[in-house]
Amino acid sequence: MTKHIQEPTYTQDIVGLIHKFDERETVFAMHDLIRYFGKDSNAYKEYFQAHPDQKKYYENQNEKLRLGSTGKDDVPFFAAQFWALDMISQNRFVNGESAPHKTYLEPNRASEKIKGMAKFLGADLVGITPLQQEWVYSHVGNSNGDQPGFDARGTAIDLSQHTHAIALGFEMDRTFMPYGPQFPELLATAKGYGESAWISIQLATMIRQWGYAARAHHFGNYQVLPVPIAVDAGLGELSRAGYLLTKEFGLGLRLAVVTTDMPLACDSPIDIGVQTFCEQCQLCAKNCPVNAIPCGEKQEYNGVLKWKLDEKKCYAYWAINQTDCGMCMSVCPWTKPRTLFHKTMAEFASHKGVHQKWMAWADHALYGNRRQTTKVPFLD
Repeated sequence: MTKHIQEPTYTQDIVGLIHKFDERETVFAMHDLIRYFGKDSNAYKEYFQAHPDQKKYYENQNEKLRLGSTGKDDVPFFAAQFWALDMISQNRFVNGESAPHKTYLEPNRASEKIKGMAKFLGADLVGITPLQQEWVYSHVGNSNGDQPGFDARGTAIDLSQHTHAIALGFEMDRTFMPYGPQFPELLATAKGYGESAWISIQLATMIRQWGYAARAHHFGNYQVLPVPIAVDAGLGELSRAGYLLTKEFGLGLRLAVVTTDMPLACDSPIDIGVQTFCEQCQLCAKNCPVNAIPCGEKQEYNGVLKWKLDEKKCYAYWAINQTDCGMCMSVCPWTKPRTLFHKTMAEFASHKGVHQKWMAWADHALYGNRRQTTKVPFLD
């Protein structure tokens, strides 16, 4: 059985102040800055005057990175999904005016309705938590080049009136995911982001029609950090790879969030043994092609002891392969089909003990790195 706890497991690793993250510092925002603004823009000049040590790295990666360009016919498969995602990333889709009169729903009933609708629409996991303001970005970084419909780069973010967050998890396609770091895995990623975006904007709209403020946060327009919010909401725990790890889907899922001021009943965080399992397993770190995932002990980062992913190494490997890799997801012992056998193994794995290391060893011996090499007919 899943162990419900009062505070998320990461709280035992908090050793200092946690400062808000500035989205302008993310690798995706750097890609946005170079791709859309260009070297002659004030935004470009201001950022790299303040960060001259990063200029060469990001220019090199941006010059190389053309996600999906692994073959002459591949790009449209990927581009079509992100064209649709970009469309529903605009502010008019993720946010909007609320109905003038509130519909009162008792918090437990409101949460029940929201979770039921989320599952009906296609979310695989749903959890609700009080929104911690530490997980709200301080400033907008991804603005699609300050295109109309998006907040401008550098806009200060204020979600102080939003009291709750609804975390949504979407299982990635298990057929294509093991192809990482090849093109089919990239399609699985894009599909997951598209589904999560579409469902999150519908939920936010539904809540606004009850008369409450609500904003969807998905890959094309985040204002929050989805992983720690999902941990707070009881979907899973933070893993060695730096992503959310769930008992149901391992690392193989995509996330979206809806924030709101609607009074809601909250879920408890969970302890499924991830911290001790990841200490002993290390398969994601050992199989990472560029050693972006640390094999050693947790280190302090922004006030928290954690295994810190080296996002620059990871991003550079994307540029080499023109995909988002996904090796860490595929090799994770938790990322398995939901058969009775693996459900049972997940129960054993969630209990702390030396058997966790044996299970990781047995998993690697049985499955290896689980890379799929057969060709996909419509991509051949």
